[in-house]
Amino acid sequence: MLPVRVTRRRTAAAVATVLAVTLGAGALTVPAAVAAPVTAAAATGAQETVAQMPLHTVVDAPGGSAGFFVDNWFRGDSVAWTSYKDGKTVPLGDYSEIYGGDLYVDYKGNVVDMATGARYELPAENANAVGVAGPYVFTAFTFDNTSGTGVTTLWAHTAEGQRQITGLPAGAQEFFVRGGTGKVGLVRFKGANGDRYEGLVDLATGKVTEIYEVPGNGAFTASDTRVAWVETNASGARRAVVVDRNTETRKTVDLGPVNASPRIALIGDWLLAGAYPGAYGIDPALDYRLRAWNLADASAAPVKLLDRVQSIQPDAGNGLLISGGLVGTGDGTYRIDLDADGRPAATFVAANGSPTETAELSPAKVPSGTVDLNGSDDLSFRWNLNHSDTRVTVELKHVRTGVTYRAVEEGYDEAGGWDSNYDEGFPMGPSWWGQFTNVDGTKALRSPSNGDYTWEMTAESLVGAGPALKRSGSFTVTRTPRTHDFDDNGSVDLLARDASGVLRSDSSLRQGRYGEAEVPETTIGGGWQIYDRIETVGNVAGSVHADVIARDKAGVLWLYQGNGNGGFAGRVQVGGGWQTYDQISGGSDYTGDGRPDLVASDKTGVLWMYKSTGNATKPFDTRKKIGSGWGVYNQLVGTGNIAGAAHGDLLARDKDGVLWMYLGKGDGTFTGRTRIGGGFGRYGELVGAGDYDRDGKNDLLAVDPAAKKTYYFEGTGERYTPFDLARVSTTLHANGSYNLFS
Repeated sequence: MLPVRVTRRRTAAAVATVLAVTLGAGALTVPAAVAAPVTAAAATGAQETVAQMPLHTVVDAPGGSAGFFVDNWFRGDSVAWTSYKDGKTVPLGDYSEIYGGDLYVDYKGNVVDMATGARYELPAENANAVGVAGPYVFTAFTFDNTSGTGVTTLWAHTAEGQRQITGLPAGAQEFFVRGGTGKVGLVRFKGANGDRYEGLVDLATGKVTEIYEVPGNGAFTASDTRVAWVETNASGARRAVVVDRNTETRKTVDLGPVNASPRIALIGDWLLAGAYPGAYGIDPALDYRLRAWNLADASAAPVKLLDRVQSIQPDAGNGLLISGGLVGTGDGTYRIDLDADGRPAATFVAANGSPTETAELSPAKVPSGTVDLNGSDDLSFRWNLNHSDTRVTVELKHVRTGVTYRAVEEGYDEAGGWDSNYDEGFPMGPSWWGQFTNVDGTKALRSPSNGDYTWEMTAESLVGAGPALKRSGSFTVTRTPRTHDFDDNGSVDLLARDASGVLRSDSSLRQGRYGEAEVPETTIGGGWQIYDRIETVGNVAGSVHADVIARDKAGVLWLYQGNGNGGFAGRVQVGGGWQTYDQISGGSDYTGDGRPDLVASDKTGVLWMYKSTGNATKPFDTRKKIGSGWGVYNQLVGTGNIAGAAHGDLLARDKDGVLWMYLGKGDGTFTGRTRIGGGFGRYGELVGAGDYDRDGKNDLLAVDPAAKKTYYFEGTGERYTPFDLARVSTTLHANGSYNLFS
């Protein structure tokens, strides 16, 4: 690698050049003494530390003898001047103004010499500035513009006067001028044929002496002996074309795997080239480093100068100013000069507050401690990184089950300008929704399960700048247990049994009435055809997971305790004689002890309460009679709190399809019934599934066997209108034939 110096002491540069220019009509003179550029900064012998610039600032124009202009690509009002003398960066104004070298031109045509503080105004009739080169401000002036047949001319200005630039072909227009070397400026223009050209303006004579036709998107640069530009060969590879200005001989340099718009520069017998991702995106297969090719030795391999490059600009002498970075040194401005052996060497001139390797600029926002996801599934990770051209990979492991999820966020181009506070860093990192996947790469279409998690993050530079950044941590997800949550992830699960006896669970990712993502069904197992009733009852056996009971055809009731993984432990017999009941319903806490209870109506119409015990071997206490006359109903549904009180409520559908609500008092009894509405006879099963749409209110699922669809009625929490009766379609068990739901 070529040498890099971090400047600690300024070096002397005592060369002065006296230029006198006779400009024909109207004298235009260069200031009598123009200070030669200083290699690292200014005054001889002054002690120096590396200048400190604002974060993400980039050298945005050819440098001057006293300093250089910078711009923050993410803020429109951030053009600034960085002085070699004191290292300070002074804000100036809008980036739409013209600047370069030591000269700044505002939108009114006022010119400021940043080296001396001198000011002057461009002529009012010719104030359309198009660039700066050396001590001159260039303007374009169009005669007879209103006729549409005007001729555009190019002019150079100092405080003493102006003159027209000669040597341009007829019909040239759309000028853009910038610094090239100490002797020539570069003028880009469109020819009469519409093609793009680059010309060299001799700053001593005001004449365009050389013109080159170059590709429309190719970079162009010049030195005192060569010019170069970038083009694409027949195979699509990028190469630099280098032309000897004296002999006009050409050679090409293969730039290797670089992107569509590499930056190039010439210094001595070396060609420098590097690429910035920019608007072309990021491809890890490309080489974005700043490298140098020896034009005098075609067999020599290119050597690396910097790990990053954003811009390359000439300065007032024969050196170069580079915005880029070197791992271990930092991002900022580097000056490239030739060392004693004629090889380019980099000096760190000004830091912009960021390491070159991947780092955090401000504290991360990641889950930690206990994360309560009762209100949402917002499980988000964010690291404020110094570079956006970074790939962030997070692996998330659920400790209890060992299930591992993965999320990868590919970097984006920094020039794209995400809306962010860039002083804090580029926000990168995944959230659970839509970004984490299963280990096989399929989407993790589920909510994150409760329990302990560990995570590991790796942030690696997509441009190969330094080692990866690694972080790790842990947290615990918790939610209030839900009656219909078999996989312990907070979402509503609906059980369904098909004709062959296979039991399946289905859920969906629903957020509100209009957003739903379908989740694949989970097969629990076969053999469930021996039961004529399967009822989800919530946690009645003491664990935190939802349980089910199942009645066989002999009237024996069995308990299946949930395992939190979407399935159940082996069955435990509750007792016999349950064939006496026409309806069985669980899931609501009617007794106020925090555990869901069971109600059952027998064939004589008597309603019985079974208080849950939390004991797996005896999950229900001795039954208690609540009342009679319940034979008019053909389904009972435990819903939890649907009417605004703190206790569980009960729905009952009569034989005419009218749905009624019994408000729970919390002592195992109910208030008088409230009519909800008719038309519920079309549904084969009503299920009090809890909060299906995640709005904090319990809802009602309804299975329509004729349509083979499941709907939900949104809970309102209102006493007399607990549901919005405009049903909403769901994806639950929409693709199969089932004969029992719970």
